[in-house]
Amino acid sequence: MKKTDKAIQGQLTGELLLELKSIVLSYIKEFIQYHQPYSDSDLYSSDFAGSLNYFQPQRCFKIGDLVIKNPVISAPLAGISDSAYRIFASAFGSALNFTEMISSYGLHYKHSESLLLAGITENERPCAIQLFGCEPAILSEAAEIVEQYGDMVDINMGCPVPKVLKAKSGGFLLTDEENIAKIISALTGRIRKPVTVKVRLGWDKNSINIENIAKIAEACGAGAITIHGRTVKQGFSGEADYSYIKKVKDSVKIPVIASGDIDSPARAKQVLEETGCDGVMVGRAAKGNHWIFFDILAALGIEGPEGENGLTVTADRYFKPSIGLKQRFAKLYIKVLINFKGEEKAVREFRKHLVWIFKGVHKISRVKNDFFSVSTYEETLKVINSIN
Repeated sequence: MKKTDKAIQGQLTGELLLELKSIVLSYIKEFIQYHQPYSDSDLYSSDFAGSLNYFQPQRCFKIGDLVIKNPVISAPLAGISDSAYRIFASAFGSALNFTEMISSYGLHYKHSESLLLAGITENERPCAIQLFGCEPAILSEAAEIVEQYGDMVDINMGCPVPKVLKAKSGGFLLTDEENIAKIISALTGRIRKPVTVKVRLGWDKNSINIENIAKIAEACGAGAITIHGRTVKQGFSGEADYSYIKKVKDSVKIPVIASGDIDSPARAKQVLEETGCDGVMVGRAAKGNHWIFFDILAALGIEGPEGENGLTVTADRYFKPSIGLKQRFAKLYIKVLINFKGEEKAVREFRKHLVWIFKGVHKISRVKNDFFSVSTYEETLKVINSIN
């Protein structure tokens, strides 16, 4: 248990935080030079990286008593959204993060791996702990176990992965509204921190019941609901349908967060405006692209310190950071991963991040195969430095 407790209480070193702040500063400077070439980018970027906390007073909202300072939220991603991922998301503007999906049964049976997934540092808050399962008693017990670590507890009721559905969890729950009510009530009756749910439109196109689900969630005490604009059977095929999210927003009083295909500032702004929802959740589009959170905020309008030196850019102009900045980002990311997981595991997990970070770089195919062969920190640095 000592190892688990240490992981949960772990923090990022001051040196790594300063390096992260420097990279954010450099990104903002490049971003402003692209969008506003005749402005004083040094002044803007210094203000933003030094004092800005990404607070948007006109767009902030509350989940329970917890203030969510802007509408841009980082999604839970299995095998991806660990502490390192969430720290970088927060640094670039995410107002709320989520852990990877954690098995309620794993927590019930005291599996150390499950509890390790609940580890949250101060540099990634506010952060919700997402649980999955199907038994109200087990889920509420799991919520009580992890409540001390997170800022809220989220229940996954939308995952379309076959093994999760087979266990009657995730998206399967949308076929049993009575059990959904029991689960949410069990959690809200057992823990003090906010309970939220992440769902889809319904099981399939013939059984879309999201309005009922949202009303049940609200009636049972949920503090917010996140809705992916596809059915469970769709998986990630087709396009997200946001029209149902608008209907839900018009029918409940709790915050509604839109999810699904939020892959650009233009799309995020469009969805916020068309649905009236409180927030947008960015998932797959942030892989190797954490600056998308800042890009969306800039498209919505960012206030500078004390309301000065604000920044608003055109949402449909897409900025790509320099290769040099991506290299700095990658080098820091692997260091942060090593800080939490040790070199061997961190390097192994970082291979996929290399692919995402340098996706689209001219002639990247020349070194792409090397991404999958690195096994040490030094080898990783060598591959990163070889990209030009």
